[in-house]
Amino acid sequence: MNNTTCIFILGMNGSGTHMLADCLNNHPLIYIHSQEILTIPYYYYNVSKYGDLQNENNFNKLLKDFCNNPGFLSCNKWLPLEIPINFDDLEEKNLSQVVHVTFSFFASKVKKAIWGEHSPKYALFIPQLIDLFPKSKIIHLIRDGRDNAQSLKRRFGHNIYRTIFQWKTLIKKARSDGLSAGAERYFEIRYEDLTNSPEYCMKNICSFLGVPFDERVLNSKMPMYEAKVLSRQKGTIVPNYGKWRKSFTMPQIKKLEGIAGETLVNLGYETMFKTGNKDIGRIRLFFLKWLDKIHVLVLLVFKRKYSIYRVGNAIMTSLKQNKHYKY
Repeated sequence: MNNTTCIFILGMNGSGTHMLADCLNNHPLIYIHSQEILTIPYYYYNVSKYGDLQNENNFNKLLKDFCNNPGFLSCNKWLPLEIPINFDDLEEKNLSQVVHVTFSFFASKVKKAIWGEHSPKYALFIPQLIDLFPKSKIIHLIRDGRDNAQSLKRRFGHNIYRTIFQWKTLIKKARSDGLSAGAERYFEIRYEDLTNSPEYCMKNICSFLGVPFDERVLNSKMPMYEAKVLSRQKGTIVPNYGKWRKSFTMPQIKKLEGIAGETLVNLGYETMFKTGNKDIGRIRLFFLKWLDKIHVLVLLVFKRKYSIYRVGNAIMTSLKQNKHYKY
């Protein structure tokens, strides 16, 4: 019997978490929400503001606020969610139940029993996720930090040195917390291994989740293609790594490896220069963080032409999550 109640797919942004989520969503038993929700840590630390959740009004207020998230609204035609519940019939009346009820609402629409989330930076909150969901399964997808930096620079204009510093910080915390969680709860896999041997890796992932392997999990609507195999491997997972070698200059690579080289080597990645573990100063990190945010905001408003309402929702969600994403 499968005791898995929910799945969290996490890792540094740009590590392939969206791709893996899309693949697992093809499994007949698993529903992975298509959008990142991001705010579970915020509610974990602020749930006391809602008072006693044994009170129906307090519980419904928390449920309404949690549902009022662009990640849910965008999957409901931007209409407020109306989740039918019978308060008296709920086994528990707490934050875990609020989160479970919301995701189960979407999972039930496609008749699936296990729900999942793929907000990447939940990697910083593994103990909190397990506290909320003791039977959850956590998959940590790890990608070469230099490719992470290349990806976020290309897509959002992010500073490559802040990105690899974030990558190093997140990797270290997630691996430490994952070790404490134990092999029954935490599963670690490299993006490069997944894209090189998708069937082998997906079988291991399904085994970890306690579900039978299904070939449909090898398909994704947003795989990373190579130009030479695009036409004959459409819809499949293919290798997509090492782009940092052509994207960065030698001085840039040297500096990147000076920041996170030790972590790269510990994860089995080859480096070109003497490895280091140099941190970025707090003042410079603060400046780079807000510069990255400005780049993203410009992209949202001017290039993707999102409505002011949707951008506003995204900003409010960001403000809620960032209070607890400190690096």
